[in-house]
Amino acid sequence: MSFLGKVKKKLRNGSWYPFYNTFYEKNNLDPHMILLESRSGKALESNILSLLKELCQEPYCGFTLVLSVHRDSENEIKKKLQKNSIQGVHFVRTGSVAYYHALSRAGYLVNDTSFPGRFIKKEGQIYLNTWHGTPLKKMGRDNRPEMVTMGNVQRNLLDSDYLVFPNQFMEEKMSGAYMLDSLYRGTVLREGYPRNDIFRQPANLHLKEQVGLQGKKLLAYLPTFRGNFNALDDQGYMQTLSQNLSLWDSQLNEDEILLIKLHPFLHGLEDFSGYHHILPFPASWDTYEGLSVCDTLITDYSSVFYDYANSGKKIILFAYDRKEYESSRGMYETIDSYPFDYTEKAEEVIPFAHCSGGTPDNAFMQKYASYEDGHGAEKICRQVFLHEDCCRKYQYHGNGKKNILIYAGDLDLNGITTVLYSQLHELDLTRYNYFISFRSLYVKDHPERMERLPEGVGIYPLASEMNMDLLTMAVQLLKLKGHTGSWAEHRLHTAYRREWKKHFGSTEFACVIHYNGYEAYTTSLLEEAPCPRSIWIHNDMAREVHLKGNMNPYLLKEAYHTYDHIVPVSEDLIQPVVSEFGADRSRITVIHNCHDYQSVLERSLAPVAFNEDTLSNVSLETLQSVLDSDAPKFISIGRFSPEKGHKRLLDAFEQYWKEHPDTWLIIIGGVGNLYDETLAHTRALRASDHIILIRAVTNPMPILKRCDLFLLSSYYEGQGIVLMEAATLGVPVMACDVSGCHSFLKKYGGLLLEDSEAGLLHGMQLFAEGKVLPLNIDAERINHTSAAQVEALIAGDIHISPQN
Repeated sequence: MSFLGKVKKKLRNGSWYPFYNTFYEKNNLDPHMILLESRSGKALESNILSLLKELCQEPYCGFTLVLSVHRDSENEIKKKLQKNSIQGVHFVRTGSVAYYHALSRAGYLVNDTSFPGRFIKKEGQIYLNTWHGTPLKKMGRDNRPEMVTMGNVQRNLLDSDYLVFPNQFMEEKMSGAYMLDSLYRGTVLREGYPRNDIFRQPANLHLKEQVGLQGKKLLAYLPTFRGNFNALDDQGYMQTLSQNLSLWDSQLNEDEILLIKLHPFLHGLEDFSGYHHILPFPASWDTYEGLSVCDTLITDYSSVFYDYANSGKKIILFAYDRKEYESSRGMYETIDSYPFDYTEKAEEVIPFAHCSGGTPDNAFMQKYASYEDGHGAEKICRQVFLHEDCCRKYQYHGNGKKNILIYAGDLDLNGITTVLYSQLHELDLTRYNYFISFRSLYVKDHPERMERLPEGVGIYPLASEMNMDLLTMAVQLLKLKGHTGSWAEHRLHTAYRREWKKHFGSTEFACVIHYNGYEAYTTSLLEEAPCPRSIWIHNDMAREVHLKGNMNPYLLKEAYHTYDHIVPVSEDLIQPVVSEFGADRSRITVIHNCHDYQSVLERSLAPVAFNEDTLSNVSLETLQSVLDSDAPKFISIGRFSPEKGHKRLLDAFEQYWKEHPDTWLIIIGGVGNLYDETLAHTRALRASDHIILIRAVTNPMPILKRCDLFLLSSYYEGQGIVLMEAATLGVPVMACDVSGCHSFLKKYGGLLLEDSEAGLLHGMQLFAEGKVLPLNIDAERINHTSAAQVEALIAGDIHISPQN
């Protein structure tokens, strides 16, 4: 699809509103407007409903109440307002023009989840976030699949002026999962959940009469949703549910009714018409008002039992699939340690309901209902909207350490990611609070990339792409062609400052490191950081621009003139950035890459293995056979990309192989788009039966260790980390005499070859003659020096000069 086509599509489906930027910049705040949203406008329930009821009382008559309502939920929400005698509430359709207009004008914002990715909190807006439950299931940083998608939730929490935590346990888990303890600067309201007030008030028995259940003992079954939003196992789940309900129906007494409330995703699948004692949870009841008249709650992993404990009534935890659920989702605590009845057997559920016990004890209430007193809604509304000092407040002040933001790119299997993780393992992670940042768009399908993240490092995902408007887009296109004036530059910088505020709000960082060094959007975004900024250079960027076109020269020139520190990883990279981009030498310092040599040694001991997504022109068994043989084996490791020079390496090997037909060449590439082209070129060679190509293998070290010569055929490099890996494993190294290899091999040994196919062939011939040189690398010293330089840069103590 063309660029213009993409723009038209976004405008048609309403997913992109460029005029929100104008609303944000031009609209004045209305200090008497309150915009409320529950579950992205798809419901009116829980804390938001309870707060809305309170806001309809006399003390708040001067406020305008605006409710975000999703198109599919409008009728249901209207009925709920009418049932609760709530009048005078204005609707805005979630995601509409009116919605974004209200989002830019409301003096007060209230949410139980998060506002959308393009939302930017304005100066003067007061944001109350109540969240929607005490977490039993692991969340945020504690749940690997969620780590890569948590960015919008995290920034909404950090943007909030007030967060409501009804108990000590929730505060502890939410603070850790979203790193609030070191980043949040708002106010925590240690008050009960507004929705739980009803459990501490006299039960409204008229509710039973309204649905013809007077005189009945009511049990409520609220199971947790299983599966994920993209893969519902509804058929299997409903079959299991039907079997359980048939059993329970036969066990219930005549005066007992079991009310079932399933997840909204399963609505339309339930059929309770064939049971004597089982009914659907009445649609006319709000969930919590209905629970308040129930005598027993049956659930599994739903946080609703933390709330229902405020009633003091019986709770039965029925976790028939606990092992499976724990392994796929993870939980903070073992639920069978709670003072409730617990079973994994369906036949034991109703007998438990007929026994005494299973109610919350004092220890449970102290930990999980720490601040509940039945007046949550009233106290929170008076505190936030009337500015009365009536709540228990707590202000986070951090842990006394500076926050450091490191933008890491997509964390793919490449050299930059490898050296970043090596660098993190060398830094003193107790000295600062380090946060790795990445764009969720690039990482959301690869949560496994979080596996190597050190335990003490936080994350800060960038959840949304740019809030672009048409005029800014036009100016951006002009800039990319090198044509802008002062007005245009001002507009672009204003747009990226707005982007900074969108992503980071008032979060304070002492230093921002653009470690990736690529990506136009991120380069311009971090340029606007209100703190010292450093940009790393991992490659000859002039050659990158000319050969691959993966960065814009005008953006790079501005960045190298604007960032406070320019950090090439090799002395060879100084001259290109000065001569091609006009960088100021006084702001350049070389910091060599760290090398996790211990990990290399450990990984080399693992068995040779392919990934599920590995591509190769040979089987794993053939590769193993070659590695086990005494035949000479050359190897090169580097992405299948033009700058790696694989074609000339293959052609050189073709010439060498004619005289040494027992020799093998292995090329391993992690990413890059030239694998198929390289494979086609290989198949056209006479030596193809002695050439092994491998794409995407997590651990190449066992293969590298068993080879006899490492050849780097690149046209340019940053600082080839693969050279250090080969040296660590005792494999001799030869490389073309190019930027990034020259200074490294001059300093540490190895052979520099003429930058040509003939030079590579000559290197192979030198190997045949036994003329190889070992590298003499003190990796521990390099790592210590590099880590010290990074920490000095962060502290502002580094002496910037081309020589250091």
